Amino acid sequence: MTDRRTKGTVGRWCAVSCFTLALVLVPAVFFDFYYDLNDDTAIKDILSGTYTGAPSGYSIQMLFPLSWVIAAAYRVLPAVPWYGLFLCVCQFGVFSLMAWRLVGLMKRNITRFAALCVLGLAALGLFLRELTMIQYSVTSGLCMACAVFLFLTGDRTDKPSAFFRRNAVPALLVVLSFMIRTEMCMMLMPFLAFAGLVKWGGEERIFTAANFRKYLFLFAGAMIGILAAFSLDSLAYSGSEWQSFRRFFDARTKLYDFYDLPPYDAENEEFYASIGLSRESFTLLENYNFALDESIDAWMLESIAAYQRQRAYEGKGLHATLGYVTKNSPGEALWLYRAHLLSGIGSLGRGFLKGSPAAGETGALSGEAVGGYAVLGAYAIYVLVCVLPASRGKKWRNVVKILALAVIRSVLWLYLYMVDRALSRVTIPLLMAELSVLSGLILADCPRDTHKAHGKEADFLGGMTNTVICILGILFLAAAFWNGFNRTANEYQARALADERWDALKGYCAANEDCFYVIDVYSSTSYNGAPYSEKIFKNVDNSYRNFDICGGWAAKSPLYRSKLARAGFRDVQNALCARKTGAGAKAYFVASFDKDLSWLGAYYEKRGIAAAPVCVDTIYTSAGTPAFSVYELRAADS
Repeated sequence: MTDRRTKGTVGRWCAVSCFTLALVLVPAVFFDFYYDLNDDTAIKDILSGTYTGAPSGYSIQMLFPLSWVIAAAYRVLPAVPWYGLFLCVCQFGVFSLMAWRLVGLMKRNITRFAALCVLGLAALGLFLRELTMIQYSVTSGLCMACAVFLFLTGDRTDKPSAFFRRNAVPALLVVLSFMIRTEMCMMLMPFLAFAGLVKWGGEERIFTAANFRKYLFLFAGAMIGILAAFSLDSLAYSGSEWQSFRRFFDARTKLYDFYDLPPYDAENEEFYASIGLSRESFTLLENYNFALDESIDAWMLESIAAYQRQRAYEGKGLHATLGYVTKNSPGEALWLYRAHLLSGIGSLGRGFLKGSPAAGETGALSGEAVGGYAVLGAYAIYVLVCVLPASRGKKWRNVVKILALAVIRSVLWLYLYMVDRALSRVTIPLLMAELSVLSGLILADCPRDTHKAHGKEADFLGGMTNTVICILGILFLAAAFWNGFNRTANEYQARALADERWDALKGYCAANEDCFYVIDVYSSTSYNGAPYSEKIFKNVDNSYRNFDICGGWAAKSPLYRSKLARAGFRDVQNALCARKTGAGAKAYFVASFDKDLSWLGAYYEKRGIAAAPVCVDTIYTSAGTPAFSVYELRAADS
């Protein structure tokens, strides 16, 4: 018995290792791993020391305990891309954990192989783009999705201690998700709560002392981990400078992401004048270059947010819904959600390669569209294999489960439409978590045959119906993989063009290390829709960079102040006007080639400074194409 168990464990390790290796090789061989957005590169720059010159655990977005560990790794081996490596390990690691669970659930080698094929095709077919262009919010969502799946498919046991041990990994994944991206973890928490209720409700005797200890202790353990991480983060940022910046950061996020700026017109001009915001400074808020103006502080942004909230209560612009300010009313959100569902269903039969209303210019369906089809298919599979064949009592219980899940997903989608935040980096994790719940429910509720077949107990793929469904699912996922591969390849080519421009900018700044460059925000985001970013494992350079964005989310933080101080400046406004003296660097403003910078001259004129931007150099790509213009602020008489 011991030899057989050892042999089974070794076989399980081999199967999961081969699965993980194949999963990694597909994006690694055909593409390179990217940081998805400049948010990810900003975190990397802070952690690695690229931003200030020394690795820092104050990454602003991720919680400090996790950031500190990654920054410490950079201090030991600065040439290793620790942050990107961490994200990759998390993403491929959660799929390995799912594979480990599936291999353990299946009874026969053929069904184990089929299950791994389905999981692999689902990962690459639905999320190849996300596995290649890695975004920390998606990584957080993947950890939550894996936690839900592992919890739903775990063995039941009457002993609280054994139950806690068997579910320690899902609890740790929840804490990890919380530290990576708190907002994403909290948004997906309803799926985890649903999984807990389903698991508890599936016990033979629900209201027993053992069950209360099992589930409440597990919940308490996860909450203790979350509270500990949050407390350590709060303690790390307890200094007055960081407290002030966090007020500014929270107000900026609320204003840009949820409230929007009220226009600077006759209706709102009096309010803006009352808080001391001129039209020229308002333009800096519009184009995100607010770091140029030191008077734009936490109090000013909080005042604008409060004004927007008051306008919403008065029925002007935004909407007041149950005490919260939203961009769309519940009715408008319901209409958008309905249109979202109908557009997906309407394009379902048009094919993956022929294009559809949800398709991009390349003809490949979007990740949200294909993920939506997969979710719809998972609901249908649950009904076919878990509802229709079930006994009367269990049938109605399963109907309640699936309806409750549909309500939870609808509420979350309606919320996203109400606040107008249905972004792919938010909706993709939402689809991941929902698919994990559905997969866990199917595996947990699928009827098993009790008879012996060829000396072995029939498992989840027993029966003609389940086999046909599995085959159809594999065909769908194979088509999804082809679609996702084409979509990723198209984006990869677009990023290569953007890389040429961004690499040219980095090379120019590095060649002029005695200068400091302030980059226009919208000029630093993307080129023809492809984000400026960096590859994770290629041309790794964690050395200090003598440029900064004029309004990124690190702007006005203590790290930002340190970066300016290293260059010899107190603030951006005076830096651009200063002459090079002593150890201080001369500061220049950088924007996309031939971009209109009349707003910059107008801002200085409003401040009583006779200076205007003059183009002094042009940055070219390796192909000789002009990419960026370099401007010097010169006095009007020079």
